[in-house]
Amino acid sequence: MMKTVIRTAKQHAEALKRLIALQERWDSLKESERDEHDLLVVLVADYENTRHPVQPPTPLEAIRFRMDQMGYTQKDLGVLLGAASRASEVLSGKRQLSQEMMRRLHHQWGIPAASLLGPATDPDPEPPAPGRAPADFPLKQMWEHGYFPGLKGTWRDWSKKKDQLLSHFGLGKSAGSPLLARQMAGEKAKVCPHALEAWRHRALQLAADAEAGLAPWDRGAINDTFLRWLVGLSHLETEGPSLALDALRGKGIAVVILPRLDHTYLDGAALLTASGRPVIGFTLRQNRLDNFWFVLFHELGHVLRHLSGETPTILDTEIDARRDSPIEKEADRFALDTLIPPPVWQRVRRLRYAADLRKAAAREQIGVSVIAGRLRREAENYRIHNTLVGQKKLRAALGYSESDWPK
Repeated sequence: MMKTVIRTAKQHAEALKRLIALQERWDSLKESERDEHDLLVVLVADYENTRHPVQPPTPLEAIRFRMDQMGYTQKDLGVLLGAASRASEVLSGKRQLSQEMMRRLHHQWGIPAASLLGPATDPDPEPPAPGRAPADFPLKQMWEHGYFPGLKGTWRDWSKKKDQLLSHFGLGKSAGSPLLARQMAGEKAKVCPHALEAWRHRALQLAADAEAGLAPWDRGAINDTFLRWLVGLSHLETEGPSLALDALRGKGIAVVILPRLDHTYLDGAALLTASGRPVIGFTLRQNRLDNFWFVLFHELGHVLRHLSGETPTILDTEIDARRDSPIEKEADRFALDTLIPPPVWQRVRRLRYAADLRKAAAREQIGVSVIAGRLRREAENYRIHNTLVGQKKLRAALGYSESDWPK
């Protein structure tokens, strides 16, 4: 492991060779190897900056230089930036670098930060995290949904002490989570990030309360055999949903059912507790069986493939809509192919009549609501098969009456 300043071209070449070797197996590096990688990044950048004291290159020049130097291709850049289209746009000059792109290029490819900053600006910057104020939160609705257990009095009493109410809940006036602020971007502009933040905070509180009674989390227990068995429960319209949630708890996943708050359009979530235990959250916003099974497997996809210390919160709004995010597409594909494996889908995709769908569901041991829901999704027509998707059956299957369910 190199621990000294690079002084010669030979040392520089050796350091680059080692850097490439580490980066090629980045996901499997030990902590000591990641430390070595970070040190090499600093040493190489220092050598290049002192040996060649010229004006910093433009970000595009710096990227092309590193690609030539390390033998990287445009495909490699696409993997780093998260999409082939982003790499193409960056290399053609049509897209400037975001802060996240700069971070990845600096930490994983060792490009000096000064070169990446250059004159670049983000053409589509993420909005700054909003500050918190009581008026930004749906406190009355939160009170009605039981977000403040232990507080005595009525809403009328506390409506005059909203600062104290927010502080008691655990959220002060400081800036909110940037991750939640990003929910406001683009087509999600109608989403209220403060309401999402409150829902997430309460969901994690409930998960922490239930954690002591759960089995240890074992990712390996969520294997193909378990997943196929879990899909089979969808054939049981009345008992299936509750049995599925019990099965997740038995594998160490915390399950939270928490009604949505206004202006969140939230269907489900994958979260990590402070102890690192995964949480799957449901709002039951869409009171349909097909939606429940899709949300469950979509969030399971996030738990297995995306949830981590760097990404501890994934909130899924309007889950029936098509999404462009790579991780959302991957979670969608996981859910679709696990619920109805591709060979099975080829056998049922052209079915149109209710009797044929029910026969296929019985034959394949998959809930008819799952097949009908997939047909609606693929056709982008949510008016078909209304009698087969379990309309208004989900909450009752989980033990909730409509009269008691928060409006």
